[in-house]
Formats: sequence, structure tokens, C-alpha cells
Amino acid sequence: MYVQQPHNADVYEGNERQEDVFGCVTCCERTVCNLTVLKRINWRIITIFAREQVLSKMESQVLWERHPVRDCYHVFSDGTRVSVLFETPRDKVFVMNLMAILAWKYHLRVYCDVVMDTHFHIVVQGLPENVASFEMQMKRLLGMYFRQAGRPELLEAGIWIDHEVIRDDVELMQKIVYVFRNPMDAGYPYLPEDYPWGVGRAFFHREAPVAVRKVGDMTLDERRAWFHTRENLPEEWSMDRDGMLLTRCRVDLDAVHRLFGSPRRFIAFLFVRKKDLAEQDADCARVFLEKRGDAELHAEADEESRRLFGVRISKLSQAKRLQVAKLLWQHRRTLSRKQLARAVRMDPAVVEAVFH
Repeated sequence: MYVQQPHNADVYEGNERQEDVFGCVTCCERTVCNLTVLKRINWRIITIFAREQVLSKMESQVLWERHPVRDCYHVFSDGTRVSVLFETPRDKVFVMNLMAILAWKYHLRVYCDVVMDTHFHIVVQGLPENVASFEMQMKRLLGMYFRQAGRPELLEAGIWIDHEVIRDDVELMQKIVYVFRNPMDAGYPYLPEDYPWGVGRAFFHREAPVAVRKVGDMTLDERRAWFHTRENLPEEWSMDRDGMLLTRCRVDLDAVHRLFGSPRRFIAFLFVRKKDLAEQDADCARVFLEKRGDAELHAEADEESRRLFGVRISKLSQAKRLQVAKLLWQHRRTLSRKQLARAVRMDPAVVEAVFH
């Protein structure tokens, strides 16, 4: 029986992974037997819902056995507060480099990163206090960047940065793929590896020659001009012609490859159901909403009401409140109907009927 070599031992809390469960499937014979028997049951005595739930649970146990991981986080900014934040290629390169430099400074291992027009994502591993410092410095330095660029209006909505704790290896692989796929899922018309401000063709690809310049070949003034930092960066780091640090400098590719184990497993994780993708989007939004609460949503609804009608939302008719609700819904698709109803002070049943 085929047994895969242990994965990334420094990530796992307990025993190393024992088996490769995709491709050369080596799973518990009892589980396979139970699954086979279950599929032969007369489904007339079991509801369709129960059948799907049981099969889904058992198949997931056969394919993906979970193992705890230590100090892994999905860090991201709130992209629902602005229409465009990182507007130009220069903005995106700045953020990509900033994430890499701060991750290096605070001893964080990077598994995947991407910068979109409205937000960024990065999957890291490191001490909790270092992750907190990373988030604080990202917020501070992004604020400085936009003020120095003469675009302080982009800071009016605030820059919200937070994280999710990743608890096991399957979730870690799911988050890496979620970040990797983010451009395509947001409407980018090509494959995610062609997106310029992500990891590119790095995962399970042969390294392609790139026009680069090494940090060690630059003067101190050139380094500060390109990377906006006084940090003494590793001299072996290299950048492309646009000034962005190469993926191999930013991301621990060996750790990613050890985690997935094979390109076959990586491809398996790339197949994400719409429901699972929506749940991950909602998880990101929930992190911010739980901390901000209803008070800020009420304030935002009042602000939109004053802008449109000159009065607070409590003074509006139901029809006009629905107009405000539609604007909030356009800005924040990840809001639940109940949250939207509370924000505009309406009956949840009415809001549910309109925004079904």
C-alpha cells in the first residue's frame, strides 16, 4: 500500500500526516465498507436531505482527514467599505511589497498573498503577537502611503484589517486556494496564475526566467525609493521590472508544496463549490461585522439617508428605507438579510422578500 512521506512537520501540532488521501487513496477499510453499504440502503426510508448530509460527511472523512496546525492565520482587509482602494498598478505593487517586508520583519511564514482593487489577503504562520504587529503596521503604513500620495479621501471609510484563525491542515489548504482563486472569483477573465498581483505561476510550476534585479545590487537610496522602507532587506531578494518582489522571496513555496504534497492534491482543492466560496466570503465579512456590531451599520444607514433625503432613516417611509437598504446591499453583499433589516429599521420579513 502506498504511503506518502510526512508533510511539513513544523506546521502540525500532533502526529505527522500518515497518508496521501488523493490520488493513491489509502483510507480506513471500515469507512469504505460503511460508505458502500450506506449507498445501497433503500433511500425511500431516508429523506433526501438526510442522505446528502450523511454521504457528504462520510465522503469528506474518507478524502480529507484533518490534522491540527499551529499559529496559522488568514489576514485580510475589508473590501466592502470602498469602491476602489488600490487603484493603480503602483498601489498594488506597494501593498504586495509592504506585506512581504512586514512578514519578514515579524518572522511570519507566508503561504499565499494577493492584492485586489478593494482589499488584500495573505495567509501566514507565526506568533499571535507578531500577527497583531503585522496588522497594526499595515494599517499605519497604508494610511501614510495614501496621505503622501495626496489621496487622503480614500481613508475616510477607514482601513479595517483583521484575521481568521486557521485550525487544521485542510482549512489551511482551503484558505490558500481561496486566496489564490480570489482574482478569478472576483471577475478576473483569466486563470488566477495570470493575475499580476498574486503568487502567479509559482505553485507546482517550474520556475520561469524573469527579468529581475537583486536587492543586493542596489544602493541604500535605491532600496528606500523602491520599497519605501529603511529595513535592511535580504540581499538575495529580487524584484521584477515593475519593482514587485518575486513570489519566491515573499512566499515559502517549499512549505506550500510540502503541505499539499502533490500537484494532484492542489488541483483537487482548486475545485470549489459556489456554496463553499460564499461561505468563505461570509466568514471574512462576519469577522468585521461581529466587531463593529449594529451601531456602525445604523450610522451608515443614517448617513446614506441624509445624503439622499436630508433626514435620518427613522424619519423615512418604508419605500424610502428600502432605497437606502438597496444602497447598503450594493456596498455589502455579504450582509445577512436580518442585519440589513436592523440597519434600516424594517421588518426582516419585508427585507427578506425584497432581497431574496
